[in-house]
Amino acid sequence: MSRHHPDRNPTPVFDAAASWATRCLASDGSILGETQQLWTPELLDELDHAFVQNFSEGDGSFLEKLQKQLASATPAARKLMAEALWALMLFQSNITADRKRANIQTVWGWSGENLDPGSPMLSDAALVGLGSAGTAYNTQRWRELAFLLTSVRAFKRKPAQERRTLLEDGSQFAVWIRSLPDAGSRQFRHICLHLLFPDEFERISSSADKWSILASFTGEREKDVKRWDDDRIDREMLALRRRLESERGAPIDFYDADLVSRWRGAPKAWLLSWNPENWAWETLAADRAAAARGEPVVMPWRCASSKPKEGDAAYLTRTGVAPRGIVAAGTIVKAPFEGPHYDPARADTGEVASFVEVQFSVVRDVTRDKFVPREVLTERFPNQEWSPQGSGIQIDPTVTIALAELWNALPAVTVDPAEDEGPVGVPAARPSPPRNIILYGPPGTGKTHRLQSVFMPGYEGRMAGGTVTRRFEFVTFHQNYSYEDFVEGIRPVVRPDGTVAYEVRPGVFKRICERAKADPGRRYAVFIDEINRGNIAKIFGELITLVEPDKRVVYDASGRLLSGLEVTLPYSGEAFGVPANLDVVGTMNTADRSIALLDAALRRRFEFEELVPLPNALTGADGNGCIPDGEGDEIDLRRLLATINRRITHLAHRDQAIGHASFVRVRDFPALRRVLAREVVPFLQELFYDDWRRIQLVLADHTGSLEHQLVRAKTVGVAELFHGANEDDVAEGTHYSVTPEPEITPDAVRKIYEALE
Repeated sequence: MSRHHPDRNPTPVFDAAASWATRCLASDGSILGETQQLWTPELLDELDHAFVQNFSEGDGSFLEKLQKQLASATPAARKLMAEALWALMLFQSNITADRKRANIQTVWGWSGENLDPGSPMLSDAALVGLGSAGTAYNTQRWRELAFLLTSVRAFKRKPAQERRTLLEDGSQFAVWIRSLPDAGSRQFRHICLHLLFPDEFERISSSADKWSILASFTGEREKDVKRWDDDRIDREMLALRRRLESERGAPIDFYDADLVSRWRGAPKAWLLSWNPENWAWETLAADRAAAARGEPVVMPWRCASSKPKEGDAAYLTRTGVAPRGIVAAGTIVKAPFEGPHYDPARADTGEVASFVEVQFSVVRDVTRDKFVPREVLTERFPNQEWSPQGSGIQIDPTVTIALAELWNALPAVTVDPAEDEGPVGVPAARPSPPRNIILYGPPGTGKTHRLQSVFMPGYEGRMAGGTVTRRFEFVTFHQNYSYEDFVEGIRPVVRPDGTVAYEVRPGVFKRICERAKADPGRRYAVFIDEINRGNIAKIFGELITLVEPDKRVVYDASGRLLSGLEVTLPYSGEAFGVPANLDVVGTMNTADRSIALLDAALRRRFEFEELVPLPNALTGADGNGCIPDGEGDEIDLRRLLATINRRITHLAHRDQAIGHASFVRVRDFPALRRVLAREVVPFLQELFYDDWRRIQLVLADHTGSLEHQLVRAKTVGVAELFHGANEDDVAEGTHYSVTPEPEITPDAVRKIYEALE
């Protein structure tokens, strides 16, 4: 039966709804005031005049505007409005019982009387809710409330016996409520049917969910299901429930994880493999610690399949050496690409391999942590391959949900601070062809992080005594950075006798080149952050030609030139070339300067890798990009970032998008509030030059009431601001303000992406 709820006792809610039907719909009584008569045609007419027919477009929150609308209403009508809010919120689980009580008590208090909070209809059990009605149910609350009042008002016009008959027959009641004006676009019609007839109508407040469920389980096309009338849809839903419950021998809920995966579509998941006999994961301890701290761990990983997409889940299985099983999980953040083979000897011959880039959210060490053993996997899922010959096979969709539950049930990884030593590099590989690469994209897309997590560890090594020897230099370009800083220049030196002499001093690039020349068997690198902010011709000078791969110099162990091109440096007069075992890796923010405007000499000599905002790289609190909102519901960080960036791209340019880095460490709603108030809104102010109307469009604040806005607009009258003036003297204006961080509500955030849908 559809009154089954997977994680709470719904009986007190259904009992409360039944009491409302008996005391307020069949009769004219009250649900909160035992002896009062509130649900009368006369008081309903009064609310119709004061609220339904008196739509307010003014400033203020829902309750502030409602109080103004009820300013001339009688105390009894104000009490009735409090009870109407009770009925409107009864189903909702995405509003806490405390918040429901507070709203109801506030409106009741406008009557001049206080409401007893000990009423059984205000208990946690009665107000716990049955399901989320979505953000639109809150942001468009006035529409749903108007429909509720209009429906009850129409119901009251029927004779008492006909009202009792409708309340006893769910199918007749459904025909009646669907016939009302505006019923087709209101969620309350679904909610009311479930509350009053839970054995016949589903715990679903959305037509879209019903369409998806029926299309998935019946084989019908969704576009055809959408053409069915509501009566057929609910009959088919009831028949489908009975069939599934008969097959399972137990009650079901269409929001159970295994059923949701069928009608919403399970996320694709891929099984990557790691054989310690073939590759020693030297940075395992550091990666494990970084993931445990909530820092993203991004790594390229061998993947034989070309089908993985950004946002797909990835699980890493340890093979070859016992113990075997799932030891890491994360998200694919870069689709399959070709790169030098992971075996240095094969890479030297020009051989390539296919990789995906994975952001691991959890990494486990089998010697320290719990993991999912292969024995458990083969027993639970015997038809899935858990020891693949190659890395990168798809996990069966029917297995994905259960595997995620197994993985998420493991205890959290804990790291002893004494063991957390930070990144430790992999052993030096034999030199392969030099790379000149620039990572480009909007701010916050992980360019610097990619340098640190993917490139830099390859140029570090652990030496005896625990010392780290770096085989790279890191520099940031700026407008005043010069050839003398980068290559070599004359610097004043004060001698012991106080006189000043001038000496030729090497710059950062010349120093790393000299180290690479002296150690030709290992790779070195120079990392240049913000490479586009410097004057490339001025900084590189004659060396811009020497960085080309085919101009690179190769030396033997004694320093003798074997091949390549050298030039004579202008200050020192030394012969100089750029070694073949030196990589040049740069980053550039496209928000500062388009790649199309980059120095042509640099563009010809570098390969470019674009890093874009990756909403699916956000793990949230559950690994799927969602965080709890503190009120029993959740916020989808991935949909939030994707929606904001779609609007920015339309109003400005894709190079101005917001990177995912701002949201990577968000695990709860207070952290999201901080990001929005301190990073996102200031960024939008700068991007749109304080054009607040555009900022409101990005945040969907033009659609919501005051309490659901991040940027609030208030119309300021002339008389209010300029004493004695009128509109002929000064026009009315709109003043904008940013909502204080503590006042940002979950619905104000959710409406950003739900408004798009």
